[in-house]
Amino acid sequence: MRLRRTPRTASFATGFGGLAELVQQGALAVQDSLGVGVRARQADLDRLRTLDVEAERARTDIVELARDSFVTPFDRGDIHQLVVRLAECLTHMERAVDAGIRHAVEDFPEGTASLLDVVVRLSELTTRALTSLHTADGVADYPQEVRRLAARAEPTHRQMLAEILAGKADPLRAVRTAAVVEELVRVLRAFEQVATVVEGIVVKEA
Repeated sequence: MRLRRTPRTASFATGFGGLAELVQQGALAVQDSLGVGVRARQADLDRLRTLDVEAERARTDIVELARDSFVTPFDRGDIHQLVVRLAECLTHMERAVDAGIRHAVEDFPEGTASLLDVVVRLSELTTRALTSLHTADGVADYPQEVRRLAARAEPTHRQMLAEILAGKADPLRAVRTAAVVEELVRVLRAFEQVATVVEGIVVKEA
């Protein structure tokens, strides 16, 4: 194995930024799928699956770069955790749209648009943070902002579930709709995990 003896900071920054941009594109695809019927959502699902494949390729490239470099910008374990958690954001997005299609959920509960607005905002913040991860000042406020947005979305999440499960006309449809909403919430949790890894990196590098 040939080890590189320079940190290759620019290469890592490009890799992280590229992966984050794929996740941001995924967030926009999920948001787009909200306003169309079940059949029309297939195009958004195909788009997400393509992004998922590209994200896996990007994740592999970053991991290989970390493995082959003699010196890395920060801990290799943190690099691995960061790309894994970031890719999980996109995986949960794909599962949410897929579940909506498979369960034939036509009407989403009030609050879904607000929840997706938070997902898109988190993806934007993450892209901005990861492209400047090589400078601690560029990401210092990122973890706190992610947690703030996720916490702000939690009351909306609880209200949505209450309204969904209160519907007695079609209990099976209520359960299926709740499954889609819970997958969207897993996207928020995945972003929080990304922020936690970034926070750890900032603490170690301080």
